[in-house]
Amino acid sequence: MRSPIPIFDCHGHLGVHPDFPACKHTPEEMLQVMDLLNIEILAISSTRACYSDCPRGNAEVAEVLRKHPQRFPGYVTVNPRPPGEALRELERWSHFHRPPLIKLHPDLHQYPVNGDHYRLIWDYANQMHAVVLVHTWESDPNCGPLLLGSVAHEFPQAKIILGHSGVTWRGYEQSFEVAASASNTFLDITGSQSHRTVIERAVARLGAHRVLFGSDMPYLEAAMVLGRVLSARISDEDREKILRANFACLLEE
Repeated sequence: MRSPIPIFDCHGHLGVHPDFPACKHTPEEMLQVMDLLNIEILAISSTRACYSDCPRGNAEVAEVLRKHPQRFPGYVTVNPRPPGEALRELERWSHFHRPPLIKLHPDLHQYPVNGDHYRLIWDYANQMHAVVLVHTWESDPNCGPLLLGSVAHEFPQAKIILGHSGVTWRGYEQSFEVAASASNTFLDITGSQSHRTVIERAVARLGAHRVLFGSDMPYLEAAMVLGRVLSARISDEDREKILRANFACLLEE
């Protein structure tokens, strides 16, 4: 299966994941899959940074961006603790992209996304009109989608991507609720669970311009997400928005 148009993928990773040790995870291996499926752009964040070490993880992303600048935009992954590290990382790697791409993983960093330690990060994102990809999971006390409603309203210039859209069916419902109330939020459809008609429901509820293609490469199969988009009962115009135009617009703002 190959996309009829080049894809802009908002959600990828770099490095080995402890739950997926056998994945083909090198940039060169991912490029082979991307070329096969017609994925032109894959925005990546560091798995090492998501788990434990943001400085080392972001440095690894910088090296990939140096080698493949046309294929891998890079998220700067930041941890709200220790105090001050996040802003240092954002400034150190500010050359990754304009507007900045920021990755938050409140689950692994064990701190609520709407907590006080995140405020400096959200203020930076607001001032810089950054694109912020946030890992979400249904009702999680650190990263449940509903926690982002107040954040989106307080920091309206930040473009917030609800990573995985809460994953579960109920998580999608929570993400719909947040996105319906805040126009600066977007749904990322990657995830380990597949829900029948959820893309159609997202388009009907929010409009296709609020839905982004994400694969979670290399840990999940990009072809699976592509198949869901290509088989969804939506117009070709809406399909093109999801596969390419929406994330392309966020990258250019």
